[in-house]
Amino acid sequence: MDERERRIAENETRFREVNERLESAQTSVGTGNGGIDVLCECGDRDCTEQIRLSLADYEAVRADPVTFVVKPGHEAPAAVHVVERHGDYYSVRKQGEAAEIANEHDPRDG
Repeated sequence: MDERERRIAENETRFREVNERLESAQTSVGTGNGGIDVLCECGDRDCTEQIRLSLADYEAVRADPVTFVVKPGHEAPAAVHVVERHGDYYSVRKQGEAAEIANEHDPRDG
């Protein structure tokens, strides 16, 4: 993995960490019932796209520490495999060293 790919993988894990805090805040104040709003977890550090999905769908993505949620068109085919396609978002799984970075930075681990 080159330095650029490593930086992208690290950016994605940061977005996931932010989304974990957003999910926690939205469910703690009761706004998660109709769905939650999260940030696209693509590797573009300038991306500010939001995705609305059900809490159950978010938890399904989070069940696998190497799976992320991205807007359609934001997936990087060289680094991810699209697991599921939904209307407003894709669930993508990291591969190779990017998956190792995702596992190392899993906010739900421990």
